Amino acid sequence: MTTPTDHRPATATLQRYVLGLAAVVLTVTAMYFGRDIILVMMFSGLLAFLLLPMVRGMERWVPRWVAALGGTVVIVLVVMGIFFFLGWQVSRFSKDLPMLQEKFSIRGIQFLDWIENNTNMDRRDQITWFNAHVSELANWGGKAALTLFSSTGSVLASVLPIPIFVFLLLLLRDRFRTFLHLLGEGRDTAPLSVMVNISKLSRRYVRGMLTVLFIFGVLASAGFLLIGLKYAVLLGFILAFLNLIPYIGALVGALLPMFVALVTKDSMLYALAALAVCLVVQFLDNNFITPKVVGSSVSINPLVSLVALIGFGSLWGVAGMLLAIPVTGMLKVICDSIPALNAWGYLLGEDVDTPAEQRMKIPFTGRKGAGRASGKKPSA
Repeated sequence: MTTPTDHRPATATLQRYVLGLAAVVLTVTAMYFGRDIILVMMFSGLLAFLLLPMVRGMERWVPRWVAALGGTVVIVLVVMGIFFFLGWQVSRFSKDLPMLQEKFSIRGIQFLDWIENNTNMDRRDQITWFNAHVSELANWGGKAALTLFSSTGSVLASVLPIPIFVFLLLLLRDRFRTFLHLLGEGRDTAPLSVMVNISKLSRRYVRGMLTVLFIFGVLASAGFLLIGLKYAVLLGFILAFLNLIPYIGALVGALLPMFVALVTKDSMLYALAALAVCLVVQFLDNNFITPKVVGSSVSINPLVSLVALIGFGSLWGVAGMLLAIPVTGMLKVICDSIPALNAWGYLLGEDVDTPAEQRMKIPFTGRKGAGRASGKKPSA
């Protein structure tokens, strides 16, 4: 005969599952509907972490508010310089746009002639097939692009408050430090130590990715200049910016220089050369540049990276794709620092330790990175 106590373990497990599922649903809902302020705060936080060492150095000679303001002005000037440079390059491209459209029409006619000469499909059949298939593909691509970028439109409209948030985060960092210290009193896990680890990870990641972006853009621009491609600098740095989106960005970015080569050059070899430049620079980035510059600052495995990319992209559009890797890395830091979540930190990571070795290490140090960091005095 069963007793009421026999059902308690199953009931407790069901309650934990329901509460966990409800927490996930509510979190995702809040992330979707509050994406504007969340994205502004995340970008502001990443920039504040990046500027923190410079601001600390400036505070030796000037008051904190002057140092925070100076750091904010520096990041604003850098971003404005980048946009002015890209705008100058785009203005040169826009002047040649009518000529490019004319050449594209000529290339399209030549392509239709080639199909007609090498197949049994005449021009009318080609146009009919194009209207029936390619137009549908274009409509699908347009809807996908609209869905992807629509969620970032409001974010772009909210860029102006970011410098203000950066300034206030740098100015009031002692208040946040005290808050985290008070929050961790009487707990096994110190929130201040977790935030210090997140600050270090964010600073290494952002600094490394900006360095990789510059090196990638210079190498790609040099390659396009070498093959005589027009708008080489613009194309090189567009490819570098798209490369910040893992897996997808480089693939999409390679199509643009190939298209420009097909339109502006008379030989198909230039398009193949442009593709070769993209592949060579991508190979150098994947195997030498990123591992040396960024290293293992965000130690998450490829499966988790891909899932995070798709998930955050669905929630926040292109901005979500850019933030997917660092945010997932922050989540791993949190899981590594809380003993009850160490298993999730191990699942997210790319460590090669066996499960037996991991079980032996978790009770003493949590994860390797968290164990070393937690032994140091917080300095955020």
